[in-house]
Amino acid sequence: MEKKPGLLLTVVTPEKTVLNEHPVDFVVLPAFGGELGVLPGHAPEVVQLKEGFLRYSSGKDKEVFSALSGFAEIYNNRVLVLAEAAELSKEIDEERAKQAWRKAKDAIAMQGDQIDIDEAQASLKRAAVRLKLAEYRKKHK
Repeated sequence: MEKKPGLLLTVVTPEKTVLNEHPVDFVVLPAFGGELGVLPGHAPEVVQLKEGFLRYSSGKDKEVFSALSGFAEIYNNRVLVLAEAAELSKEIDEERAKQAWRKAKDAIAMQGDQIDIDEAQASLKRAAVRLKLAEYRKKHK
């Protein structure tokens, strides 16, 4: 008899639904107070997310996402992640992430009237998380 995973994970961004009620054993969220591990039976909670890694495991299937700000709702063995952006580690192009990081860094350094500093800082954070995740992927193959 096969054991059923105890959580259902949904990850949604403004562009798409990344995962929809995917059965998992546990989830680790990049919360503002530090990483938050979620197991079946977790107390109901709403958590603000920061940029970082969202990890989950379901048996032999383990996956890592880059997640950029948003919220997660934990309720009744369901985890709903509403993120500004989320990408699977295998979808990240390291060279493109390096170029985006350099471009955002240059835009912040210029600080001209044509630059939206908040957008440039968000781009820098997004690129930094992608680069960290690309490195993580290399180490954990």
